[in-house]
Amino acid sequence: MNKIFLLFLFLITNAAHAENKNLNTVFPSNGQCVLIYYDLSKDPNYHLGKIYSVYAQNLLGHFPELTQIVSPIERYTKGEIEKCRSTIYIGSYFENDIPEDFYLDFQNTKKNVAWLGYNIWKFPEDVMSKMFGHNYDSLTSLDAENLNKEGNPSFFKYVEYKGEQFEKFSKWVKRDGKNVFAAPFEQVALKKDPKTTNTTVKVLALSRHDYSGKKLPYALRSENRFYVADIPFSYAHESDRYLVFSDLLFDILNLAPRHKEKLAIMRIEDVHPKVPIRNLNLLQTVFKEEGVPLHVALIPMFYDPLFRYDREPNETFLPMTAVPQFMSWVKDVQKDNGVFIWHGATHQYKNIPNPHSGYSSDDFEFWDAVNNIPVADDSVDFVLDRLDLGSDYLKEANIFPKIWLTPHYQASALDYHIFADVFDWNIGRAIYFLEEPKKLSRDPELLEQVKYGAKDGGNKILRRQLFKDFETDVHGEWFGQLYPYEIYGDVYGQRMFPEILGNPQPFTSDHVWYPRSLKDMLEDARRNLVLRDSWAASFFHPYILTDIVNGGVGDYPGDTRPLRELLREMKKLGYKFVNLETFAEQTKNVANVKRIEVKIDNSWERKK
Repeated sequence: MNKIFLLFLFLITNAAHAENKNLNTVFPSNGQCVLIYYDLSKDPNYHLGKIYSVYAQNLLGHFPELTQIVSPIERYTKGEIEKCRSTIYIGSYFENDIPEDFYLDFQNTKKNVAWLGYNIWKFPEDVMSKMFGHNYDSLTSLDAENLNKEGNPSFFKYVEYKGEQFEKFSKWVKRDGKNVFAAPFEQVALKKDPKTTNTTVKVLALSRHDYSGKKLPYALRSENRFYVADIPFSYAHESDRYLVFSDLLFDILNLAPRHKEKLAIMRIEDVHPKVPIRNLNLLQTVFKEEGVPLHVALIPMFYDPLFRYDREPNETFLPMTAVPQFMSWVKDVQKDNGVFIWHGATHQYKNIPNPHSGYSSDDFEFWDAVNNIPVADDSVDFVLDRLDLGSDYLKEANIFPKIWLTPHYQASALDYHIFADVFDWNIGRAIYFLEEPKKLSRDPELLEQVKYGAKDGGNKILRRQLFKDFETDVHGEWFGQLYPYEIYGDVYGQRMFPEILGNPQPFTSDHVWYPRSLKDMLEDARRNLVLRDSWAASFFHPYILTDIVNGGVGDYPGDTRPLRELLREMKKLGYKFVNLETFAEQTKNVANVKRIEVKIDNSWERKK
């Protein structure tokens, strides 16, 4: 089924923690690092600053040549900016107490520095004018009187960048039984200083009001200084200004793109032994004829304990190896050099609705979707038991997947840490937690022996030993993130292939909040051509190979024309479809990002 998460909601890392309050002893001697400062504030209930810092850390995982150093802005000490090639401050707490040394260093440094969101107004007007040629005017608000053309409250909804238009999220949603208009409507409004002597200021992006048409600077650059007028991580989605910031990082870090070509990936989603072979054959033919590498998100065991699926009575549990016709198709895919992505063991949980039908591909496997918490028996043994069982059937089929896809993108922090170590890559989106399990450092050589992608399926006994000391009682607030490009280590340590375009989904359901058309996907792919290293990454369900009346995208059952057109139009735009296993092999020597995070001492950091 379709992934229900837009993941625009609002993380902590498995990084080494610095006990000292002075960072000078942890900076790399070569200066190849990036500083990430966030607002801790004096409010013990305030967590957004930390959350936003993890968004930044994950996104910066595309640049593993730089060590990440993460710290609350409150503990900044003079001169730290000079220790790294770039610094990013995320100003999310209104009127936070920021050390005076940071203001002074920011305005005087020759290193690249970026300021996001609040508190820029604390610079004196003459200093602000000298730095950016603009002064603070106000904070924008939501206008419920002047409605836009959709009849919704208006605000600075659009961001214009490199000749393209990006769009902030805005929807009516239910909260506590009430309809609420959800949108990141607030940003800092700057006004140009007519008396400024700064001639180096460049307006990199403009925000535009969706009622009045008025425009404001959204992103500014003046030599080595950058300013972004809001926090681009809130409500991030497929066509959001979050992508603008993802591209600006190349300039803030002064790094070149990793790829010369525009890359693309399309995967076939939720393939299990009960998916109609006719649909699978049709899809395989399309990919082969269009010259696009076939990637199959494979569920090796079908389970329907509540008899909700159209199946025979004896097919409650059906491993892939028990279905000769399905196995014949699997072998054909292997002959065509198709790539199998492991998409859960059964992609459902026990014999209960979780939260819908209980059958494979429809429900969650590693997450209690009814109570919105990790499953009750979440543990190292629980995760490895399921993976070992699935691995046995995959080995029998001579499949050793190096890429993992978390069912419905959702699991506990414990699970994600395990996935990071037992698979070379993950694909898709992920959720993150403010709390994390303790992760012990382990010998990289030993980790290579427990990978499920190994030809023997990895050492089961050693795998249990390596993870036996993981904590399992991690809960708390969670939030999601999507990626425009590949990430060489998120805060769990996962290498992440992106999924930024979503999938064609013509109707809403229990899983799907907002429909998404082929046109939407192509428009996003076309617009994203202005972004450096952004992939056209998406997926397609076999069940939508039918007519529109029956929930598909075609004119008749088995109509593959929409898919063909999607692939062809992607290629016309200039995207090159790649084989992910080949890409993984080509980048295996790229080291995962390193992170150093200042340990938060609440008695000191949040003292009144």
